[in-house]
Amino acid sequence: EVFYQPIYSTEEKRFSSAEALVRIRTEEGKIVPPGMFINIAEKNGMIMKLGEIVFEKVCRFLRDHKPERYGVDYIEVNLSVVQCAYEHLADNFMFVMEKYQVKPSQINLEITESASVSEKMILQENMRKLMDYGVKFSLDDFGTGQSNLNYIVEMPVDIVKFDRNMIVSYFENGKAKYVMDAAMHMIHGMQLEIVAEGIETKEQFEIMKSLGISYIQGYYFSRPIPDQAFLKYIAEYKEEAE
Repeated sequence: EVFYQPIYSTEEKRFSSAEALVRIRTEEGKIVPPGMFINIAEKNGMIMKLGEIVFEKVCRFLRDHKPERYGVDYIEVNLSVVQCAYEHLADNFMFVMEKYQVKPSQINLEITESASVSEKMILQENMRKLMDYGVKFSLDDFGTGQSNLNYIVEMPVDIVKFDRNMIVSYFENGKAKYVMDAAMHMIHGMQLEIVAEGIETKEQFEIMKSLGISYIQGYYFSRPIPDQAFLKYIAEYKEEAE
């Protein structure tokens, strides 16, 4: 299944996007967290198929439910390292978007730092094709040690996502605060936007907003929820805001 976590725009004061997150439900109806199956899918070679299923479900969701009615401009979809290194990724994704008549601007693909030079070259070619088509990209997990400033310079991303651990460190560690302040200054200087993940309290929300963070994601607004619950949530929020 695909769950959706709304992302709030601090400038437009609305939910302008959401992240699609894969979940598996057991026969008993219990949700299995991704930490329990993603590694297995990577080891047994199913991660590529899993990514394809998620992307098709997102495109079907966009076509059937039209979340743009409630202000959602695009959905963020995670790419695994294996997908990034797949030569036909761009062609396959463009085929699926055309199949469901999804506008490229409705898709934002999240990448993390890939493992090798050859993978990076394939990823860049996929990114070029998809960006020419109209898709945008985010750099995910910034601050975890997996993504660094060099990668931001090398990859044509529009958005940088600050990892939850980096956000937590900002509030708990004086050194981390200076590091994040410097990173924000550089990223804003490159005319890129920032998503702060893992925001859980009003105080955290207000501080991130005061720092000029463009987008807020976290339990302060909502945890990832099934598609119908997500639609109900953003519809009610839009109605209350009006």
